[in-house]
Amino acid sequence: MKTLKKIVFTGLLALIACAGVAQAQELYKDEKAPMHERIMDLLSRLTVEEKISLLRATSPGISRLDIPKYYHGNEALHGVVRPGRFTVFPQAIGLAATWNPELQLQVATVISDEARARWNELDQGREQKSQFSDLLTFWSPTVNMARDPRWGRTPETYGEDPYLSGIMGTAFVKGLQGDDDRYLKIVSTPKHFAANNEEHNRFVCNPQISEKQLREYYLPAFEACVKDGKSASIMSAYNALNDVPCTLNAWLLTKVLRKDWGFKGYVVSDCGGPSLLVNAHKYVKTKEAAAALSIKAGLDLECGDDVYDQPLLSAYRQYMVTDADIDSAAYRVLRARMELGLFDSGEQNPYTKISPAVIGSAEHQEVALNAARECIVLLKNQKKMLPLNAKKVKSIAVVGINAGSSEFGDYSGLPVIAPISVLQGIKDRVDDDVKVVYAPWKSAVDGMELIQGASFPEGLKAEYFDNTKLQGTPKVRKEEWINFEPANQAPDPFLPKSPLSVRWTGKLRPTVTGQYTLSFTSDDGCRLSIDGKMLIDAWPGHAVRTDTATIYLEAGKDYQLKAEYYDNRDYAIAKLQWRVPQVGKMTRLDLYGEAGKAVRECETVVAVLGINKSIEREGQDRYDIQLPADQQEFLQEIYKVNPNIVVVLVAGSSLAINWMDEHIPAIVNAWYPGESGGKAVAEVLFGDYNPGGRLPLTYYRSLDELPPFDDYDITKGRTYKYFKGDVLYPFGYGLSYTTFKYSNLQVADGEEEINVSFQLKNAGKYAGDEVAQVYVKLPERDEVMPIKELKGFERVTLKSGENKKVTLKLRKDLLRYWDEAKGKFVYPSGDYTIMVGASSADIRLQKVVSVLQKVKVVCVGASITAGATTANPATDSYPAQLGRLLGNEYEVTNYGVSSCTMLRHGDFPYWKTKEYQKALESNPDVVFIDLGGNDSKAVNRPYMHEFEKDCRDMIDAFAQLPSKPRIVVLTPIVSFVKDSNGIYDEVIVKDVTPATISAVQKKNVEVINMHPILDKHPELMKDGIHPDAEGSGMMAKAMYDYLMSHPEK
Repeated sequence: MKTLKKIVFTGLLALIACAGVAQAQELYKDEKAPMHERIMDLLSRLTVEEKISLLRATSPGISRLDIPKYYHGNEALHGVVRPGRFTVFPQAIGLAATWNPELQLQVATVISDEARARWNELDQGREQKSQFSDLLTFWSPTVNMARDPRWGRTPETYGEDPYLSGIMGTAFVKGLQGDDDRYLKIVSTPKHFAANNEEHNRFVCNPQISEKQLREYYLPAFEACVKDGKSASIMSAYNALNDVPCTLNAWLLTKVLRKDWGFKGYVVSDCGGPSLLVNAHKYVKTKEAAAALSIKAGLDLECGDDVYDQPLLSAYRQYMVTDADIDSAAYRVLRARMELGLFDSGEQNPYTKISPAVIGSAEHQEVALNAARECIVLLKNQKKMLPLNAKKVKSIAVVGINAGSSEFGDYSGLPVIAPISVLQGIKDRVDDDVKVVYAPWKSAVDGMELIQGASFPEGLKAEYFDNTKLQGTPKVRKEEWINFEPANQAPDPFLPKSPLSVRWTGKLRPTVTGQYTLSFTSDDGCRLSIDGKMLIDAWPGHAVRTDTATIYLEAGKDYQLKAEYYDNRDYAIAKLQWRVPQVGKMTRLDLYGEAGKAVRECETVVAVLGINKSIEREGQDRYDIQLPADQQEFLQEIYKVNPNIVVVLVAGSSLAINWMDEHIPAIVNAWYPGESGGKAVAEVLFGDYNPGGRLPLTYYRSLDELPPFDDYDITKGRTYKYFKGDVLYPFGYGLSYTTFKYSNLQVADGEEEINVSFQLKNAGKYAGDEVAQVYVKLPERDEVMPIKELKGFERVTLKSGENKKVTLKLRKDLLRYWDEAKGKFVYPSGDYTIMVGASSADIRLQKVVSVLQKVKVVCVGASITAGATTANPATDSYPAQLGRLLGNEYEVTNYGVSSCTMLRHGDFPYWKTKEYQKALESNPDVVFIDLGGNDSKAVNRPYMHEFEKDCRDMIDAFAQLPSKPRIVVLTPIVSFVKDSNGIYDEVIVKDVTPATISAVQKKNVEVINMHPILDKHPELMKDGIHPDAEGSGMMAKAMYDYLMSHPEK
């Protein structure tokens, strides 16, 4: 018995010991270990099924390894969307109108603070159960170009200019991701990569765009977010590009994103994108093929939980996908999760300490209010109608569709505070000193419109069932309309997956008496009844169609509406609209409810007009750019009664408000201004704040002036860069209550930047902000060129009478154009036109200056390149002397490191040095590679058979750079050392030089045989290996002569 107990005890000790060893070996849990090693350790423990489970947006937990679930894909364009309430900022287009990247950074920092705070409140996410609602990964910002005003998602963007979008996008990425050296605060995901610009056919859109226009216009904002912002993720687009869907476009996701820009993060699909490869693009026939092509192209994560599930596993089992493909994607996704701190205790992570008390705090409310102030653009102010004098104005009529509500735009969360409408803002500002008369909006529209707003006075009770029969216990919430179309709307964690059914019930209150036409668009089945009477019964399954019915309704009377719908699978839509009865022209103003009475009895009118999500949103393009017809008529009718009108526009896109501009004395553009928008508007109207926002879009007079919507060639007259007609309001435009004067333009050409300075004076009576803008026209060339391009700006605050010197630094690496013949960017020297002004059309100062764009030359090599044994390597090394020979048009940089080898298995590989990485990152125009001498040493000779391949690989590394540099390889110079263990000339001649020449020939690059240069001059190589200053000069002269006598291939 004692023996048995001893055996059991010994066994237990062994088990405990094994468990301890296992625990010690779980390197991925070791916060002190290098991240790469932690990720590799974790990958080694995962099965292929578990790895694939990481590649879905709603990734389940892996309990055996203590990996919790993680739901990617919340939204935060202008505030966190879910779960709960947060601070709501102006919509992205409004943030762009601030032209203030410092404020943008502050806004994004507030958003990320609130996200982390809620995550902390939810026990580091453990209590967060809803899909698309975890709080550490946001699919924001949207940096697609707003190239056409019809695009429904224009409000989500930063406008039509790639430079402005890049600056604002980068600031947003930095604000979300934080500035900690170790941890990511939030994963920011710029979207939709690339050229995503249509909603009506967004699943199959296939624009044909030249690489030149992609590189110059459609891609730079993404490039800035990646290279300057270091975004941790990118979302691919639904559309195809030049016949290849972006979801599996290897040129985009690997060549451009990873190789050209050095992107280190992961790529996520737009929701359902991989599935669309089969059922929309019809690019492949099976989901297995979609999975294989997508993951090999560089798509790491799927939003959709479809293709990167069983189909990907099936593709793997059919040898369509390799372990390396899955490991690469899983590695990138895990790296982001590890950088967020999801595998750490949180003790060292500063973001786990953010208190939930910051959410919606007074400080955050103030940031939202300031953003709303700064985004407001004054479009017109005839005879200085604004600001209004609250001491003189006796009465104000506040009317219009957006007067009494707060329109936030798409992808919006709910605010902690009660949102402030323009009506409320005005009431709060004037208190009882001014009579404010409000008339709720009543439309006189003759066409179909979504039933919403006051027509559903109590909203609608929406019941969602997880079956097609309206049975069981539903999920219930209140909704503002019947507008169900998940494919064209933001991901909604509330919705059950199809098959499903929905019942909407509520009071319907018409605004006009007469015969109404109701239309119910559906796929698969729908029913509609009013007061128990069935009007539409289209319950049998069908493809998308619209059923209509007519009914007589009385204004102001309440009717009980019930609408039912089910979707079996695939496409889902349920949309209820109506046509309001027509009324004769003589009674048109009366049709708009109490508005006529209000404008007649008041001294001044504030008409809050514009559009909303029923007109522009994800999945919904605009068909024209006019103000809706009923609002146009409304404005014209009230103008006849009282012309003292201030129009406040609440909208997310440009509007062709030609009649308004001709007749209405004052127009203010507030965009979708967020939770405190009404307060900010009131401050502007009464002069408490001087508006300083500027348009990030061109306001055209008519669509007739633009190319067709699906024509992506911007040189045909799109944006301020190429449009030559007369616009309503130009890009960069905005008025002020004061005036600014520009003078004394000075331009100085520097090494990396062009310094543009000028004097800016506030010559008016009000303190205010001016957005000084710098536009550039590059030297003339034989092709269609932009009229001008924004390359710098600064929002400057000046007191009345204040004069300030403003200096803007223009990055020379952004003064470029894409050369299609060379397949790379060219940075031309020559005469640049520098234009400084208040908008793209209001240039105040201009100067033509000669700019030198130097040719970047890098020398990579070992001690000889570094200038070892010369008296002063900074001046005596051959790179330094080559620079003097080449002259001022060239910039030669020495990246030599003593004792380095070409061989990866050498005793000191150049590959592992910081200088090698710096040489790559410099994106040079010319590269000299001078390695091989140290490879001849006895310690490295066993690996000599690898020399040629390593040489080819280094050539490839530089050849793949975006600059596509000219590559010249140098064979090693002579060695006079007699010690066969050292750098040995016999090995150089017999092995190193032939291998070098063979590599050069196979890669079709250039070579200079340097061996003979010094073989007759041992006196110039005191140690037998390294040349002195004179010997280095001979090397530099040989390289110079070669460059001058051999034009680039």
